[in-house]
Amino acid sequence: MGELITNTVDCPVKDVLHLVRQDNIEKLRAALLDVIDRFQPGGEIYLYEQGYSLYDSSKQSFSPVLLDSRCKDKKKKVVKLQNNKEKNKFESFTFLPTEDYVQVFSIEAERSNRGLLITINSNIIDEDYVNTLLDVYNNQVYLLRNKDTDSLTGLYNRLAFDNKLEKIHNDLKYEKRSDDEKKQYYFAMLDIDYFKRINDKFGHIYGDEILLLFSNAIKNTFRDIDLLFRYGGEEFAALLKDVSAEQALSILERFRKSIEEINFPLNNKVTVSIGVCAFTNDIPLATIIERADKALYYSKDSGRNKVSYFEALLEKKEIDDIVISESDIELF
Repeated sequence: MGELITNTVDCPVKDVLHLVRQDNIEKLRAALLDVIDRFQPGGEIYLYEQGYSLYDSSKQSFSPVLLDSRCKDKKKKVVKLQNNKEKNKFESFTFLPTEDYVQVFSIEAERSNRGLLITINSNIIDEDYVNTLLDVYNNQVYLLRNKDTDSLTGLYNRLAFDNKLEKIHNDLKYEKRSDDEKKQYYFAMLDIDYFKRINDKFGHIYGDEILLLFSNAIKNTFRDIDLLFRYGGEEFAALLKDVSAEQALSILERFRKSIEEINFPLNNKVTVSIGVCAFTNDIPLATIIERADKALYYSKDSGRNKVSYFEALLEKKEIDDIVISESDIELF
């Protein structure tokens, strides 16, 4: 028999409890890497999931998305592979040569099961320990995902909408970007045109089927780093991360066209109206939501089945601005 290369140790209860105590996926993700890093310090740890590439989304090609890491170089996007002179790929992940041990573990990703945990260390990390942690992690991802998702569409629900947007809005003031960095966040509201007519004519069961097909189209069009929500009824929302205004409008226009081209059941054609605006910490969150909603209704009032960009409409004086201060918001 060959030499046993892993040591069997009991997974410390405190590490498992540390994962269980996390109340959202971002904290859970960070906790997983922290406990592995404490167990075997001095190496590199990367948590990836597969996502649709922004620049090749028309081909629906998958590319690795680095969710989190523990390493000296925080900007590192590729990891290394042991004892090979040539670059290697594992499910679209590129590895470069290294003398250290590389271990790859499959994980549950937040929107699919195509995720990888990769560790690089001078010593082999105990696989039983890591797999025990991953069992807990995967279960917690499942539980947290169900708490935050809409039961019909699988998108984030209204509770997650409130919590996640507020957190990202607050965190933006801590992000540092160079003066020439033009990419930012954009927020969009999307509404299925004449949905009430569909429900009234064909019934709610058929209406739910439309919502399912519509939400599947959203998942297939937008990137995994974008946040997608069912805002309520036939209204949806999306937060597009790290895109320019031109890229955001291109993504939304591509989605609008994809809905227009889908052959929905009973030979029905369905269209969507969209309003979008910049998402920045300089503007109150309530104002951002109201601006996107105002652009959405501009799309509806001007014929439906179109994308309207709030800032462009404001510049052309085709729409009035609105600013909601925090003191104007009533809590119930």
